[in-house]
Amino acid sequence: MLRIWKATERQRLVPVEMETAFPFLLEPDHVVSLLGGGGKTTLLYEMAGFGVRNGQKVLVTTSTHLYRPPEEWRDRTLKEVERKFQAGCAAIIGSDCRDPKKIAMPEEQLFETARKKADLTLIEADGTKHLPCKVPAEHEPALLSCSDLVVGVTGLSALGQPLEKSCFRAKLAAERLGCPMDHRITEEDLAQLIAAEWGQQKDLDGRAFYAVLHQYEEKEHKKAVRKIAELLQRRGIRQIFVTCVPKNQMTGEGSMACSWHGRADTLQREKSGAKEPE
Repeated sequence: MLRIWKATERQRLVPVEMETAFPFLLEPDHVVSLLGGGGKTTLLYEMAGFGVRNGQKVLVTTSTHLYRPPEEWRDRTLKEVERKFQAGCAAIIGSDCRDPKKIAMPEEQLFETARKKADLTLIEADGTKHLPCKVPAEHEPALLSCSDLVVGVTGLSALGQPLEKSCFRAKLAAERLGCPMDHRITEEDLAQLIAAEWGQQKDLDGRAFYAVLHQYEEKEHKKAVRKIAELLQRRGIRQIFVTCVPKNQMTGEGSMACSWHGRADTLQREKSGAKEPE
């Protein structure tokens, strides 16, 4: 279960539940794009599981690339999507691509038809090759016109690390930040990557924006998070959340992002205790 805190106007961190942090997950017809780095896939599936458990018909897909789910969890036709919705499960769609470990953006007709049948659509709209932060290239992020909400994710593990080792498109980041490639990433740098029009605000075009600082470790990051939150609030960003996955719930190589172990049961409605749709 993802742990979530909201950064208040005074930069205090207040624990909140998923429905308080992201109320749009229980509202109808939202198309949410997740971008940035350092935990997008983890957050995407946490959101999907939450929506499903609360009676939502959840569609999961990508406008770039997404780690390939087990074949039984992937849906190739509209009938398969509808079957998942009827069974109280999330539907996952995407096309085959060169990388056998990933799926790409689905065929347009399938996506549009499935999206209209879903209550909530979650799209991984960016890639960072496992790095915690990035600067988008000219063609990024891949925000679809139907998307009305954007969640920008940043990994706090980038703090103190050399730009060239922890930031995707580091050369472009160095140009934007005006620093050398071996520069160690600061709180000010991460705030810039989130709040700048060339950063996570790129091509936002009026969409609602939520900033998520992931990989939080209280002993390491408490002061840094307060500083980043203050800098973001000065730039007009109000929806700022801090998240982490408890260590005893991590799988794979210390992260849930690339592992499907234990995920299947979070993407289907529980037989008891779930909220049925009205």
